Amino acid sequence: MASVLGSSLLNLAATSVSLAAGFLVSVINARLLGPAGSGAVAYALWLVICAAAIADLGLPQTVLRYVAALEGAREAAWKPMVRRAFSLFLRGVALVFLLFLANVAFHWEAGAVPWLWIAAAVLFLAYALSAFSVAAARGRGLFRETAETTVVGSLLQVPVVFLGALLLGPAGALFGMLVRYLPQAFCLFRHVDRAVPGDPAALTPEMRRYGRSMWTSDVIDVVLATRIEYVVVGYFLADAEIGYFAAAVVFAGLVGQLTVQLSPAFLVGLASRRTEAETPEAEGELYRNTTRLAALLIMPLGIGGAAIVPPLVPLVFGEAFSPAAGAAALFMLAAVPAGLSVVPWAYLAAHEHGRDVMRLTLVSALLTLVALVAVVPVAGVLGAAVVRLVSEIFAFGLFVRSVRVHGGPPLPWGVLARTLAAALPCGACAFLLSWAMPGVGGILLAILAGALVFVLAVRTLGLIGVDEAGRLAEIVEERLPGGLRPLARHLAGLVCAAPARSG
Repeated sequence: MASVLGSSLLNLAATSVSLAAGFLVSVINARLLGPAGSGAVAYALWLVICAAAIADLGLPQTVLRYVAALEGAREAAWKPMVRRAFSLFLRGVALVFLLFLANVAFHWEAGAVPWLWIAAAVLFLAYALSAFSVAAARGRGLFRETAETTVVGSLLQVPVVFLGALLLGPAGALFGMLVRYLPQAFCLFRHVDRAVPGDPAALTPEMRRYGRSMWTSDVIDVVLATRIEYVVVGYFLADAEIGYFAAAVVFAGLVGQLTVQLSPAFLVGLASRRTEAETPEAEGELYRNTTRLAALLIMPLGIGGAAIVPPLVPLVFGEAFSPAAGAAALFMLAAVPAGLSVVPWAYLAAHEHGRDVMRLTLVSALLTLVALVAVVPVAGVLGAAVVRLVSEIFAFGLFVRSVRVHGGPPLPWGVLARTLAAALPCGACAFLLSWAMPGVGGILLAILAGALVFVLAVRTLGLIGVDEAGRLAEIVEERLPGGLRPLARHLAGLVCAAPARSG
């Protein structure tokens, strides 16, 4: 558990920087481009992500899963597999990139230089290569490398996006986003050894089946489930509504990405423990602990965020985005079950139940699509948010049930209930303060007060034990400069009785 927790904390630290930078990029786009322009950027970015999911053929997921299973083995055990996977991966990426170029040529012949689609094509290439590089690095346990490249790319993209949006509009904003993925893409040579032959036998039939299942699942999840609202909203409503939707999901996306970044650490931990033949009891304990970790992160952020986000949306993006405020609160609540689903998803993936993940994702996506088509024409973006909340709760239930059907451990429902009990007063306090004191000062006070209430509730309900706080402090101390290490002990003492001192 300590190694998984350490990797998770490293991921979260880097992801926090990435999310802060991504948030600034969203604000820049909204302020400089308005609802219609920022909606065009969001729609193009969604297409890029969808195209990358289609092009990767499930190979990054395969590399992450099986390199993790070979942790500690000689390089000869995983290098041929990664080399072969990358060769197949390049074929899919090249084909989709050609389709992007064909789209550029089509628009060019219409009489205008399609800078938006040129930017989208280049961004797709960088995004796809970055995804494979990150998967290989995480599979090898190189979480520090991915953290460092994530931070560098995230910090660089903010000024570049600002200049791009200012000078070239939506296309310039997309060109700026390209910077985010370049450091990770440039690390590919560290994980793909071109001197190693791409032997087809390096990818076993088992690996190929897993990859196909995870690929189908990812395509369904990204194209149909995660942001299918872009298609439905864009079809039934005006262009500005896409901008409202993009603004409404920004804050929920920040919360969701935090838990998504936990999943590789969970998957690597579960996969490596399977190969070490640990007892079912130990594996079940890891499953329950990761669930607790996810809940302690996601519940206060989702519930507390829902309390303050309605006044925050127009404050951050401008009064033009006020219609998105109510939907933003519902999307924040939907981030809670979506984040918790990461744990059963990682368990099923680690146990090679890719087909089940695919089926569950397909069922959830189809039901979501049908509901959106019925609700969005009547209720607009707010209706889309209601559908998302219900569908995420339903999907979480499906994943949890599937783990139990395959003989997996139960969730720690008692701990989840107590964590919810700690998060609810956090949200109530934040809501009351943000409502009583409109403006930046009130929102900042609401965030601070909500955090303090949650910490007090965690301590009162005993959600973090003394030994756990001690291990957490030790892990954090290892990654802090000497002068800041006592701070880790003090912070750990806030959520429980003071942990025993080490050394």
